[in-house]
Amino acid sequence: ENSRSHMGIFIWIFSLTVMVLLIIIIGGLTRLTDSGLSMTDWRPIMGIIPPLTNQDWLEVFNAYKLTPEYKIVNSTISIKDFKFIFWWEWLHRFLARFIGIFFIVPLIYYFLNKKLSKNLILILIILIIFFLFQGFIGWWMVKSGLVNNPYVSAYRLVFHLCNALIIFCILFWLSLSLFFGQKKN
Repeated sequence: ENSRSHMGIFIWIFSLTVMVLLIIIIGGLTRLTDSGLSMTDWRPIMGIIPPLTNQDWLEVFNAYKLTPEYKIVNSTISIKDFKFIFWWEWLHRFLARFIGIFFIVPLIYYFLNKKLSKNLILILIILIIFFLFQGFIGWWMVKSGLVNNPYVSAYRLVFHLCNALIIFCILFWLSLSLFFGQKKN
């Protein structure tokens, strides 16, 4: 049973590691496609639901039209082109929420069933702090491009990426520790 739960924890952490690598790649593609400013509000819970009707799309597009990016860079963009950039940012935020759920649900399960060592709990608490900080940094970064300048702050962008890389490194190290720790048993 102990070996089985250890394997479950390894699979959970390794899956998170892969998902964080994937979201870093999608974040880079979001940046390269200039899609990061297409969503003008945060809505941590309800933001998971994309526009579903033509009216919803018009409302989201009209909100985008108020941004410096639209006014200065993309004033001729069609709603079809807008949907392309919107979906990249939506995917990035959706995956972030999915990672959060995929992190917290097994964490609660393993914690309540006393399957986590004290050291692992400490590392997971550190990860919670970095995950929450990452969401805040992401929105702080986006806000920098919604006020006067049609581009996000390069400093905030690098901060967002560096924090993501720290999360990835912690998860990768933890995955390796769990994998090789199991081999010793």
